[in-house]
Amino acid sequence: MKKLIAAASLCVASFSVQAAIIVPEHDVNAGKQIAETVCAACHGVDGVSPVPAQPNLGGQNVKYLYKQLVNFKSGYRKNGIMQSQVANLSQQDLANVAGYYASQKPWGVAFGNPATTQEATKLFLGGDKSRGVIGCAGCHGPDAAGNVWAAFPRLGGQHAEYIATQLKLFRAAGRVDDIDSDEQKRVNDAEKEGEMGMMQMVAAKLSDRDIRILSDYVSAIH
Repeated sequence: MKKLIAAASLCVASFSVQAAIIVPEHDVNAGKQIAETVCAACHGVDGVSPVPAQPNLGGQNVKYLYKQLVNFKSGYRKNGIMQSQVANLSQQDLANVAGYYASQKPWGVAFGNPATTQEATKLFLGGDKSRGVIGCAGCHGPDAAGNVWAAFPRLGGQHAEYIATQLKLFRAAGRVDDIDSDEQKRVNDAEKEGEMGMMQMVAAKLSDRDIRILSDYVSAIH
């Protein structure tokens, strides 16, 4: 019971932080022009990435997209390529791009691993109380569609390779004894300064196998 209460409290805390995101009014056509010239090589004009290591963006949560772009521009989220791509874009440009990709259809079809589907389903929906692993569905939904209002991203149909990489980056940030550089870690907002964000806390308890089967699983949800 204590673990369930802790899991609920963790999600509510993150929900309150994310809910404060306000996306400026955006021009989808202007966003498309930027996407065609700046973003398409990695993420596709329609938001379907041709590169498994890069995320699909079509149909993604507009709040989530806008926040990530702002974080890249500020340096809060570190990625050399993305930081250089957004360096010359204004806040309005970022909102336009986020609005454009959010207006596109969700990404295409991927296939999971039937051998681990049952195990992954249990982990995604309910976690593993014996190890203190919190289920993903509490924030990302049982259908992995995310939560638009709270800016929790859609995971269903995302490239498994990209999901696995991000979970490992969150895990590195959540393990205090990890000595990797900051560029090899990913953080997200905590309710209070000095505390770890939800994804660091959750991912810190995931094994390599957990990450592999969860990534395969969500890539197949449509």
